[in-house]
Order: sequence, then structure tokens, then C-alpha cells
Amino acid sequence: MIRITLLFLLLSSSLSVQAEDENSASNTLSIGLGPYFQTQPYEGATTLVTPTPVVFYDNRVVYVRWTRVGLYLAGGENWGYSITAQPRPYGYSASDSDGLTGMAARESGWEAGFALAGKNQHGFAEVMLLSDITARSNGSLARLELGKIVNAGRWTLVPSFMAIYFDGAFNDYYYGVTVDEETATRPAYSAGQGLNYALQTFANYQLTSELSLQGNLRVDYLNKTISDSPIVDNDWMVSAMLSLAYSLD
Repeated sequence: MIRITLLFLLLSSSLSVQAEDENSASNTLSIGLGPYFQTQPYEGATTLVTPTPVVFYDNRVVYVRWTRVGLYLAGGENWGYSITAQPRPYGYSASDSDGLTGMAARESGWEAGFALAGKNQHGFAEVMLLSDITARSNGSLARLELGKIVNAGRWTLVPSFMAIYFDGAFNDYYYGVTVDEETATRPAYSAGQGLNYALQTFANYQLTSELSLQGNLRVDYLNKTISDSPIVDNDWMVSAMLSLAYSLD
């Protein structure tokens, strides 16, 4: 049950752009469901698979983008400044793999802050500054996303690039090893701050005026401060989602 909840929450950080232009008003509510896949960077942890709901709504006052929510403070046709919040689904239990045996559980939480997004004929950009508000990691992050929306017949493609800075408190909580958790083969480790990079492509195929098939593929490159952790055995995280969505006017 915990894993299903965490993976449901993960959609907010995996997909920040819907098939509709995220900076345009839309009173359409889009609801979908489909499988979600995510590899884990932790030693011995297996790929997680779970059914996942998808929700999107934006009326230029409030928005929901998967599980991320926001309230606009200012904006125009091509830009928006908002207060935003999203779940942070990272975490694990000691039972997730032999490599995590003896580790205290790391829990998911919520983070909130500000987002500034804009678009022009070349593409879109968004900057987010967020901090943990649930006293889990007590960490902060800054994320820059650059992308482009491409429409081709029934297809809409949204490729994007992200650079995500995580501070030391965040990385130490999710990837560090405390003195109480160290063993002969797992030394204490402080991850420290670092910059991750990610590439993703969202695709939407319009089956009918109300029904669409949606998919997303994302690859994250983990900073060396993370990959050097004794509980991490991979430099990459890969996630993917496929959903059948229905739009309600």
C-alpha cells in the first residue's frame, strides 16, 4: 500500500506539462488511469509497477497537474507566477532490499514554494523553488525545465530537459547513511548537495474528442554525491507511464 501511494505521488514530479498548453486557460477536467513504472537507484531494489490515476485541470486561477497543485498569483496569456505544492514520493523501507537491511525508513512528504512559467514561439520554461513542509528531509530544491510543445495531427509531443538542484539536507535524508546505520560493508555517508539532470518526453494521441492515450518516458541522471552512496548502485533512474484519459467539459 505504501509503494502504491508513493508511486501515485511521483507523477507530480515526473510530468509537469499536459497535452494542453500549461500556460493557457482550460476549464476541461482530464481524468485517466494506467500503469506506471519506475526503476530504483537503491542497491538491490527492484523496478516498481503500479496502476496510477492521472488528473489535469487549469482555469488560470487554480491548477492540478497530475498530483501537483497551484494557485496563480499573477500572470498573462503567455506566463504565470504561482504558489505551488507537490508530494515528494522518495523513500524506502529496510525490507525493500538486502542492501537496505538495518536502515531506518525514509518517508515521503510534501514540498511547497513558488513557480514561474512562460512560453513563446520557441517553447516553454519553468523555474520552481520548493522546500519540504512535512519535516521529512527539511530540504530544498530548485528546478529549471525547458521544453517545446509539438502538435502533429492527432499527436502532441512535449520533449523537455530539466536541471534539478537538491540541497544537502534533502540528499542526506534520502541517500545518506547515519552512524547508527553503518555496518562493516556500509560506511556512514553524507551525500551533500548536488545537481541532477533529466530528459523526458510526454506524448498524447487523441483517439476521439474526449478520449486520449497518453504516455511519458523520463530518464534522470543522478549526481555523483548520490551515486557514491553505499546504498545506491545506479547512476540513473528511468520512469514511464501509459494512461487512457477522458476529458470532461
